[in-house]
This record gives sequence, structure tokens and C-alpha cells, in this order.
Amino acid sequence: MRIKRLDITGFKSFMERSVFTFDEGVTGIVGPNGCGKSNVVDAIRWVMGEQSAKNLRGRGMEDVIFNGSENKPPLSMAEVSLTFIVDDTDQLAPQYQGFSEVTVTRRLFRNGDSEYLINKTLCRLLDITELFLGTGVGTKAYSIIEQGRVGLIVSSKPEDRRHLLEEAAGVTKYKARRKAAERKMEATDANLLRVTDITNELEKRLDALSRQAKKAEKYKKLKARMRDIDLHAATHRQLELMAEKKMLQSRLENLGSEERESLDRVKELEETITRRRTELEAETAALQALAAEVHTLESSLQRDTQEMTYGKRDLEETRARVAAAQVELDGLLARKAEMSEAMAAREAELSGIAGSWKEDEVAMQVAQEELRRVSQLQTEVALRLEQERAGLVAVATRLANHESNLVNLARQRGDLGARRAKLQGELETLRAQEQTLENVRGDVAKRVEDTRHLAAELAERKGQEEDALTRTRAAFTENEIEVIALREELSDKRSRLSTLEDIQKNYDGFDRGVRAVMTRAGVQAREQGIFGLVADVINVTPRYERAVEAALGERLQHVIVESRDKGVELVDYLKGHAEGRGSFLPVPALDALPAPLEPDFSQPGVLAHALREVTCEEALTPLVQLLLGDVVIVQDVATARAWTESGGPKCTLVTVEGEVFRPDGTIVGGESEGAAVGALQKKREIAELATEVARVEERYNEILTRHYTLQKQMGHAEGVLKGLAKNQHAEELNLASQEKDLHKAGEDLARVRERVRALEVEEGQLAQSHQALEHEEEASRGEVAHGQADREGREERVKQLVSEQESLRLRAETANGELTGLRIKVAAGSERGESARKELDSLVSQRQDMETRIARLQATVVEGGARVEELARRTTDTEGGLSQRAEEHRLAAEGLEARRAAHTAASAEVREQDATFRELRGRVDELMQGLSQISLREREIALELEHLAAGIRERHQVELANELHKYHMLAALAPETEAELKDLRAQVEKMGEINLTAIDEHAELSKRYDFLTAQKKDLQSSIEQLKEAIQRIDATSRERFKQTFDVVNEKFQAIFPRLFGGGRASLILTNEGPGGEPGVEIVAQPPGKKLQSVNLLSGGEKALTAVGLIFGIFLIKPTPFCLLDEVDAPLDEGNVGRYNDMVKEMSKQSQFILITHNKRTMEVSNTLYGVTMEEPGISKLVSVRMREAGAANDDKVTAA
Repeated sequence: MRIKRLDITGFKSFMERSVFTFDEGVTGIVGPNGCGKSNVVDAIRWVMGEQSAKNLRGRGMEDVIFNGSENKPPLSMAEVSLTFIVDDTDQLAPQYQGFSEVTVTRRLFRNGDSEYLINKTLCRLLDITELFLGTGVGTKAYSIIEQGRVGLIVSSKPEDRRHLLEEAAGVTKYKARRKAAERKMEATDANLLRVTDITNELEKRLDALSRQAKKAEKYKKLKARMRDIDLHAATHRQLELMAEKKMLQSRLENLGSEERESLDRVKELEETITRRRTELEAETAALQALAAEVHTLESSLQRDTQEMTYGKRDLEETRARVAAAQVELDGLLARKAEMSEAMAAREAELSGIAGSWKEDEVAMQVAQEELRRVSQLQTEVALRLEQERAGLVAVATRLANHESNLVNLARQRGDLGARRAKLQGELETLRAQEQTLENVRGDVAKRVEDTRHLAAELAERKGQEEDALTRTRAAFTENEIEVIALREELSDKRSRLSTLEDIQKNYDGFDRGVRAVMTRAGVQAREQGIFGLVADVINVTPRYERAVEAALGERLQHVIVESRDKGVELVDYLKGHAEGRGSFLPVPALDALPAPLEPDFSQPGVLAHALREVTCEEALTPLVQLLLGDVVIVQDVATARAWTESGGPKCTLVTVEGEVFRPDGTIVGGESEGAAVGALQKKREIAELATEVARVEERYNEILTRHYTLQKQMGHAEGVLKGLAKNQHAEELNLASQEKDLHKAGEDLARVRERVRALEVEEGQLAQSHQALEHEEEASRGEVAHGQADREGREERVKQLVSEQESLRLRAETANGELTGLRIKVAAGSERGESARKELDSLVSQRQDMETRIARLQATVVEGGARVEELARRTTDTEGGLSQRAEEHRLAAEGLEARRAAHTAASAEVREQDATFRELRGRVDELMQGLSQISLREREIALELEHLAAGIRERHQVELANELHKYHMLAALAPETEAELKDLRAQVEKMGEINLTAIDEHAELSKRYDFLTAQKKDLQSSIEQLKEAIQRIDATSRERFKQTFDVVNEKFQAIFPRLFGGGRASLILTNEGPGGEPGVEIVAQPPGKKLQSVNLLSGGEKALTAVGLIFGIFLIKPTPFCLLDEVDAPLDEGNVGRYNDMVKEMSKQSQFILITHNKRTMEVSNTLYGVTMEEPGISKLVSVRMREAGAANDDKVTAA
């Protein structure tokens, strides 16, 4: 196998289709840096299945699609095709061995879609990988050595270096098969675990079902006895209730007759009482009218008496008011005379005040003149004082300037002191801040430690939550296994049920005529008078199904119709439509049938009367009695023969296994055939399967609910984990922030300390300035002392003038005081006159008010006298009419008492009649209550009968009326029967829940268990086979690797001195690594150096050593091609020559593709491809065949 052609379209910088044709020998690819040479290597790796975008020098796989340039738009697809020439020696897959060429193609679209093709046929990536397995060709094989990988070969771990030798030994395909076998074994292990879980569960269920089946048999026997006792007791209770009901009906008639008679008497007495009550009501009305009249007279008498009393009291009060008014009038007249005298005295006082006021006005004018002269002298002294003060101001100004300078100096000194104090305060603050920052840094450091502790706790809790999630996932997996098992079980049962229902619905296996009739009738069969087939309408105890089927035989598929005419009609239909034949059974009347046979169950082997083991709807009971009334079920043929030989009643005997002995001597036996076989069993199985499907569905839904619950729990746990991860990340961010705060606190502390040092320097400078200001301040104080002496002389003269001015001020104040006293005296005389005038005006006003009050009192006295005379007259008139009204009231009261006595006698008569009425009414109520109680008891009996019948119907699916004839002639149950029934119920209750379908379930489950057990053995066998295959693969891999390692080591030891011009090197197997396999170590000794590890060599030595190892591998397992990307770059001229010689030698066995910048390497190439970028971003291809080029140059030289 060798590369024939490489087609590149739209891959990286190759926008247009570029075709590389590779011949045998050496092909070189050259070009400047960045032109796209290495993209050729990437294209080969990519088409061979490389999946890592990083290994293709990209961030994403879409980066391999041409992304456009300045003048070219991006492409939507990249495609690379690699064509190989194959021969018979190439070990390819069988499907490719007939081809002379194999083309591998890979396409990638920008939307993410990709395609793989082999010979233009779509395939999988796996197919391409398997195509190159064991050939030494592949994305990770030693056939492609790109830039940088030469160094990796020698610097990588020994375990990684082992892969090169494994590829040469062909072990990679064995490892691929081993991984496939391991995956298959894991899947088989999972299936085995699942099957084991299911079989273990089935084993438990089989044990349980076995016990349940035994319990079911015992339960059926107990229930049959309980049913017999229950029906016996119920029928006798029904007879008792019916007898009681008949007795109650007789009592009801007697009480009804007495009730009617009592009601007639009550009605007559009620009419009499009504009439007498009407008369009594009229008499009562007259009595009430007379009583009203007496009450009116009594009220009038009381009113007149009260009016006379009020009149006398009003007369006394009026007289008292008149007397009081007269006394007040006399007092006011005396006060009026006194007030006139006071008014005359005030008028005389006003005349004296007016004469004194004129004398005071003259004295006030003299005092005003004295005050004017003193004011003129004050003006003159004030002028001289102003002049002296002006001189004093000039002196004070000079002194103020000196004092101001002194103050400024003091202020500056104070400012310097304040500045020093401020600096000292700031220093204290900074020192306190320094201490605070040290504390803050300690606090932050503690918080950092706390945060680290919290982050560790979150990590621990996250681990716990991950463990809990793992447990939940395990529970989810177990639950999922049970869900799958139940789903399969439910599917099986549903399928079986559907099949049986389809068979029943389509009447498969029945006669054509039967199918035609029933299909034609459809769901409207009852409306058409068709009840169905015999097999459809009866239900048989499972134990006797086969016996009943044998007894009925072909009659199971007879069609039950309502009448003989309907049967004839259906026969005509079958004949007219040529639908075959059919049998039809009209429902007979019950009274037309003979009494059913009562077999003797005391005989050994006699099991049951078939009629008693069959149930149906009530309307079809006669038909069932007709078909099975004489059929007795016995244990076996021997029992049937004993019955016949003993001369027992003529009847049809049928054994449990289905042998039939008819009365005419016919014996029927053997294996049954036809539609009737198993019809009853199928019908029962359908019902049981429906119940079982419902049960399994319920269990499946429960498990599925738990499945979803666990799924939600997993979702919740995953959410908690995400929350914890988020919190952990937040704490990590918080930790980073706090560490940043810690660093900032340290910087702040350093800054504060630097500020303290600066302030201490400034404080020293301020101390020097303060001393200079003190010297200047002392000089200013001398100037101030001279100015102060001048100012004191002038201040003395000012003081004398001020004293003179003060004396004049005192004279002025004295004159002004006298003037003020005179002005006050004049004002006081004026005020006294005004006061006397106001008092006189007040006396005049009071006198006028008094005269008004005197006039009112005089009027009151006159009006009161007239009122006294009127009240005295009215009192006298009222006393005269009062005696007449008292006599009228006495006569009316006597008449009222007489009428009231008569009314009382009539009321007593009515009460006596009313008592008699109530007595009769009570008797009627008693009769009605008795009738009601009887009716209630009748209803209770009816309800009890109905309840009794419903209970029997519910418990035993029979009508109580239909069972009455079986038990009414039997004696009542013995007392000990109740104890027996109680014991039976106790046994049933003690048995607990009973699975009546356990026998069939056990059989079906056993079948499933056997199937799964066989599967389990197959899976175990498969696992053992896979383990053996893996062991064989491991053994073969170890053996092939060891053989290859020895040969490669030998070749490497021979090649190394050729490449280095001497020296020696070898390969050494290391101890087993993590994967359980030894690595490969390289030990090299270039010429003139000591033996040492390859990692200690120079870059060029490492590259040449790696080349030697690769060439050593090629000598024993040459690959179809070898692609070397700038492997010669780190080599010097001498080493390049030896490298090229080896390439020439190797090219005889394999095809070499070299990417290089070295001219000597270009010379050894048979074909040279140049890659250029005529347009930026787009690679172009130019090829030259070196031999042809060399021949052409020789021709030119010869011609020259």
C-alpha cells in the first residue's frame, strides 16, 4: 500500500482544488514559512480520522474550512480525499481486498455536518480506523512525524513511547479488539446483573406463590362451607321476616278501624266546642266593653280630683310671688332716695378740682426757662471736649499701630503654636490609625483563615452531597430494572389478554354457522332475542371446568334464544345464506322442568352436582337446569362405574378428567377436539388476566411514580450540588477579595508610617520659627510703652472736661425733674376731674335701671292679685262636680261584677268539653303512632329482606329467592353451626389476603424463571469466553511486543552510530507503569560523551536520536508511507547528510514525503512540490520532477 494521490478542496488555506500525486521514492514539499506546507500534513491526518482540533492547530473543527481572505469569501465545506494503491500483500478488510485502489474521503460542512466515504460509499469513522489498524498508518502512528513530535518522541514518558513499538508490532488492533471485548463484557455483566436481579426476585415470588396456591385451595373449601351456612341462615331468616310481615299487616287493619271511629267522635266534639267558644267570645267582648266604660268613669273621677289638687297648689304659689314682689319694691324706693344725695356730692367735688389746676400751669412755665439756660452751657463744654478727644485719637492711632503689630506677632506665634498642636494631634491620630490598621490587618487575616475553613467545609459537604447523589442514582438504577421487568411482564399479560379477547370476540374455532349468527347479531344480540352461546353465559368453578365442558360437549357452542320461533328464524337465515349449520336452545320455563337431581354425596368419590358449580344470570337458570340438572361430577372412572353398578339414580356422570357416562350407557372419553375445548378455561383466564393486568398496572404505576420521584430527587441533588459549587466559587472569590483587602491593609499601614515621619520633620521646623517671632514681639512692646505715656496726659484733660460736662448735666436733670413734676401735677388734676365725672355718670345710669325695675315690680303685684281671685273661683266649681261622678262610677262597677260571674261559669263548661276532646285526641295519636310503628317495622322488614338478598347477591352472586327452595324444607341451623361459622371466618381471616390465581401465576412464573435461568447461564458462559479472549489477546500482545522490541532495539543500535558517526544507544524496558505495562526508555552515548539519558542531549542530538528510532522501526515494519515535517530543521550540515542517506536507503522500501527548507534534502527528492501564496491567504501548488529537471540541465550543458 502506498499513497497515490491527495485531493484537497477548501481545507484551511487550500481554497481551490489542489492535487498532490505521489510516486515511489522521495517526494519533497517546499515553500516559504506560512505558505501552507504543514496544512498538507494536517489534511492527511484529518482524512485518516483525526478528531482533535487542537492536534490540527485549531480551536474548533470548523477552523479547517477555508475562512476567506481579503478578496475571497469563506467556503461552506472542506473536503480531502486520499487514494492508496493496494496489492495482494496488504492485509485489508475482506470487503476491500478485491480493489487495486482505495480512496478515503472526509467532508465537513460549516453547519457541523460531516461525511466519511470509502471508495465514494458512505461509511463510519470506525470503518476508516479499522482500515488502517495494524498497517503502521494512522493519526497516531509512527508514519507521520510532524513539527515538534521528533522532540516529543525522546522527551515523552516511557509509557507513551511504548505506543510507537506497539504500532510496529501490530498490537494496536489487538488492543482495539480487547477494548471492544471489555465493552461487550461490561454490557454482558450489566445484563447478567439485571437478569440475576430478576431471577432472584422471581425466586422470592415463586416461593410466595407456592404458599399462596396451597392457601387458595384451603380457602376455597372454607368459603364453600361458609357459603352453604350463609345461604341456609339467610333463607330461614327470610321466612321469619315474611311471617312477621304478615302478622303486622293484620294488626295494621285492626288499628286502622279503631282509628277511624275515634276520629269521628273527635270531629263531633270539636264542632260543639267551636260553637260554645264562639258564644263565649261574644260574651267576653260585651264584658270587655262594660269594663272599659267603668274604667272611663274611674279615669274621669281621678282626673277631676287631681285637677282640684293642682288648682289649690297654684293659688298658694301665686299669693307667695305677689308678697315677695311687694317686699322688693319697698327696698328699691328707699335706695332711690340715697342715690340722689350721692349725685349732689359729686357735682360739688368737680368745681374744686378746676380752680387748683390753673395755678400749677404758671409754675411749669418758669421751670422751662431754667432748663434752656443750662442746655446752652452744656454745648460750649462739649465743643472743647471734642477738640481734646481728637488729639487723643491721633495719639491712640499711633499706639494702636504698635499694639496691632504686637498682636500680629502674638497671633503668628499663636498660629505656629496651633500648627504645632495640630501636627502633634495629627501625629497622635496617625499613631492611633497605625495601631488600628495593625488590628484591621489582623482581623482581615483572621477572616481570610475563616473563609479558607468555610471553603474547606463547603468542599466536604459537596463531597457528601455527591455521595448521596451516587446512592440515589444506584436506587434509581435498581428501580429502573424493576420498571423494565414490570413493563415486560405487563406487556406479556396484555398480549395474552388481547389474544384471548380476540379469539373470544371472533369466535375462532366455532362452527361457521355459529360465527355467522353471532357476528350478524353483534352487540345488539339481546335486542334481537339472542342471549349468546352456552359457553358465554355460564361461569364454572375452575376445578370442574373440564368436567362441565365434557358434560356439555358440543352444546357449549349452542346459541341460546328467547323462543322456539327465534331459533327457527335463525335456522332459515343460515339456510337462506348458505352459512352452514347451527344449534339453538330456547329458554324453557322453570315450572316446566323436572326437579333437579339431589345426588348422594356420602358415597366415596362423588364430588359435586354440576348444577351447583355453575352460575349464570337469573333469566337463564332454567336453561342451565335443563342442561346440567342430571349431571353429577365424580372423582374418576372407578367412582362412575361404582355408581352405575350400585343402581344409583339415572343421571349423567362426568369425571374430573372429562370422561362422560350417560344414562343410556354411552361412554365418552379420550382427547377432546373442537371449539368447545378450553372455552370455559379461556373465559376464566380472560377475567383473571384482566384482574392481573390491573394489578400489575397498579404496581407498575407505583414503581413508575417512585421512578419519577427518584428522578426528581436526582435533579434536586444535582441542583444542590450546583448550588454548593456556586457557593464554593463565591467563597473562593470572597477569599481572593479578602486577601486583596489584607494586601491593601498592609499598604495603608506603610503609607501611615511614612506620613508620621514627614510630620515629625515639619514639627521641628515650626519650633524654630516660633523662637524668631518671640524676639520681634519684644521690640514691639517698647514702642507701645512710649505711646501709652502720651495718651495718659491727654486722657487727664479729657477727664476734667467730662467732669464739668457732668455737673451741667446734673443741673439740667434737676431743672428737667422740676418741670416733669409740675407736668405730672397738672395731668393728675385733669385725671381726678375726669374720674369724678365718670362716677357721676355711673350714678345716673344706676338710677335709671332702678326706676325700670320698680315699674316692673309694680305691674307684677297688680297681675298676681287678679290671678289669685281667678284660681279661687275655679277650685270652688271643681269640688261641686266631683261627688256626682263618684256615684256614676259605683253603679257601673256593680254591673260589671254580675256579667263577669256569668262569663266564668260559661268558661268552665268549655274547659270540661276541651278536656274530653284532648283525651279523645290523645287516643287517636296513640293509634296513629301504633300504625306508624307498624308501618316503620314493615319498611324495616322490607329493607332487611332487600339487604339480605343484596348481601347474598354480593357474597355469592346468586339470588336469594332462587335458593329458597333448596333450604326451606331443611331444619333450622343448629346452635353449634354459628360456632362453626365463627370458626370458619376466623380461619379465613387468619389466612389473610388470598391470591386465588396463585396456581396459574406459579406455573407461568416458573416458565419465565426457567427461561431467565437459561439466559443467565448463556450470559455467564459468554463472560467466560470474553475473559478467555482477553487473556489470549493480552498474551499475543505481550509476545508480539517483546519480539518487536528486541528486533527494534537491535536495529536502533545499528542505525545510531551511522547517524552520529559513532557512539552507541539502546532501548530499555522500564518497570510497569500505571497501566500495568512497562515503558520504553532510550539511553544514548554520542561520540565523545558518556552514556546518559536521552533527555540530557542537545536539541539536534535528540532529533537525530528520534530519527534513528523511527528508522529502526521502519527496518522491521516499514509503513506504506512516511511523512516527515521539517524533521531535519535542528540538524547541522553533517547530520543532514547522514539523515538524507538513510532516507534514500529507506525509500526503497517505503514511500517518503518530506517537508523541508534544507536544500540538501530537496536534492534527494525524486519529485518536488512547491507551495506558494501568490494571493495572501490562498495556497498554490507547483510541482517539478527532479530527475527530468536534472536531465534537462545535462542536455543544456552538453549543447553548450
